[in-house]
Amino acid sequence: MHTFFLLFKEVSFFYFILYQKYLFFFNIKKCLFHFLNFLTAFQSFEVAIGKDIIDVTLIARRCTRRNGTRMWRRGADADGYVANFVESEQILQFKGYTASFVQVRGSIPFLWDQIVDLSYKPKFEILKPEIAPRVAESHFFDLRKKYGNVLAIDLVNTHGDEGRLTETFATSVQNILNDDVRYYHFDFHKICGHVHFEQLSILYDQIEDFLIKNRYYLLNDKGEKSDTQIGIVRTNCIDCLDRTNVTQSMIGRKMMEYQLQRLGIFDAEETISTYPSFDDCFKICIS
Repeated sequence: MHTFFLLFKEVSFFYFILYQKYLFFFNIKKCLFHFLNFLTAFQSFEVAIGKDIIDVTLIARRCTRRNGTRMWRRGADADGYVANFVESEQILQFKGYTASFVQVRGSIPFLWDQIVDLSYKPKFEILKPEIAPRVAESHFFDLRKKYGNVLAIDLVNTHGDEGRLTETFATSVQNILNDDVRYYHFDFHKICGHVHFEQLSILYDQIEDFLIKNRYYLLNDKGEKSDTQIGIVRTNCIDCLDRTNVTQSMIGRKMMEYQLQRLGIFDAEETISTYPSFDDCFKICIS
């Protein structure tokens, strides 16, 4: 499943070099193109922290196994391939050091659909609920094989039509949860509303241990591997857009701050928001 995706370890840096060649050739800061069997986009920026210059690149690789536009393509197929599956990699470069962190998003992994009509919120329909555990197991087996440990963050509403989806999701993964595969539900709209994104600190407190233990990829200034990411965070809402974007941005920001502290660029009290130009660039790049 998703076999065309780049592994986020050594091989992704080979393609990053390829991206840099495209960037140099066309002299642009954004790039969107098809390569092999996936759709890839990236954006980069340079920022000064005191006398230090760092380069930041965000690469997004979208799975082409279950294509389709929002509302018209939902959930998973019988083999566990999900709609809107995107692997996002943020790469930080500084004085020969290269740090990388990867996270993924994807539709809720069982068979469900949306009956598209003229209503503001078309109804959801859960298809073949009896095979939901098998489909979810296939999906998470592939994630385990590709990325290692998995933490699934489900951001959908607890009540209403969305509540039926999150209830089925939680039930379908119940038999595969262990130390390697975890599921955490966080009702984004109830806790954060539409503006109180600082409330995501509640979520972060629950997942910080997983992020620290599963680390990130790091090459030292001699090109030697100093650390390796051994797990992945998988985030979903309904569309895998707004709620997922805000949550992945928070996670990516926290991990980049860890990397900047390890490289000696930030002290323990500094954050990306300490530097307005860095903060602005990060928001634009990650959105």
